Amino acid sequence: MRVLFSSSAGHGHLLPLFPLARACALEGHQVAVLAPEQVRPLVEAEGLELLAAGPSQTELLAEVHRRTGVDLTREFTPAAEVDFFVGARLDLSAEPALSLARDWKPDLVVHEMADYLGPFVAAALDVPAVMFSYGTRRPDDRTEALDQGAIPSYTQHALTPRAPIYYLDTCPPTLNYPDWQPPAPRLLLRPEPHTQPGAPANPLPDKGSRPRALVTFGTVFGGPKVVNPLLREIATLDVDILVTQGLAADADFDAPAANVHFVAFTPLSDLLAEADVVVTHGGAGTTLATLARGLPLVVVPQGADQFRQAERVTAVGAGLAVHQPGEVAAAVLRCLTEDGIRAGAARLGREIAAMPSAAEVAEVLTGTAAR
Repeated sequence: MRVLFSSSAGHGHLLPLFPLARACALEGHQVAVLAPEQVRPLVEAEGLELLAAGPSQTELLAEVHRRTGVDLTREFTPAAEVDFFVGARLDLSAEPALSLARDWKPDLVVHEMADYLGPFVAAALDVPAVMFSYGTRRPDDRTEALDQGAIPSYTQHALTPRAPIYYLDTCPPTLNYPDWQPPAPRLLLRPEPHTQPGAPANPLPDKGSRPRALVTFGTVFGGPKVVNPLLREIATLDVDILVTQGLAADADFDAPAANVHFVAFTPLSDLLAEADVVVTHGGAGTTLATLARGLPLVVVPQGADQFRQAERVTAVGAGLAVHQPGEVAAAVLRCLTEDGIRAGAARLGREIAAMPSAAEVAEVLTGTAAR
């Protein structure tokens, strides 16, 4: 069977797909990834084929700015969000993606929840599609706006949007919003921290006898303007602090004390290995990967869906949300010392461990598509 995974260019959207793509390949299926050229190093590091189509994130942001007048790196509007994920992306990507996909001939398309190119390609090729969710539920009004934004492209190509055959839910039920119904039959899928199988592990600084706070704000929100004030605050504690610089390895980060260590972009599985608490923006991938290890979180949301992650982590007692400057150090200390918070994170870790593995889900998906 030929399984095509489709994603936008964001690391937080693409990386969570890899365990399932890996599992499909290990079953002997042909696997490719439909995504912009900029992610080629990530895809090829997994031993997967890239069908490169569509603009890079930088090019897409520029196009949205041209079309809407909104610079999404500085401000947010619902209309600009729809244009970024749907309107401009489909306009710039649909034709080259369809050409590549027709030649590749997928039997099944798996697309992440913010990717509208994958389901468009599936509809055009008359093959089933599966929606992959990488976090808590998305508000219904935002989903409706994004869905409506895709209608012109479907109409232009005389296509009709189709419902996915499955909704792959990587969010443990306890963490998700209660009483929410997904848009298709739900299959739980165990989330996994990003790893690079076969790649040598990067050596990390020794943490000594102190607890380690991992500070990671992803590849979009992790610049010095956000991270430096937090480091100055956390560095007052008697903890070892490991900071991932994401993709901003040359940025001007502060090292306010000898207990602060920096590393470039590193697979999250390596970073979490010796962490005792994680300070993060609350990106879905980081949040779920941390909880999969049973570790508590201090969530300092910056935008996008991060406020939902912060709300739910706090609600289930697996960490703390911080919305005011000057409160991060106290939250880190509580997560390290309060038994209730650590127990709440451990409970989520056990719940995630009991969710179906990527191999089990791959078997269900390919078996269904083959009928």
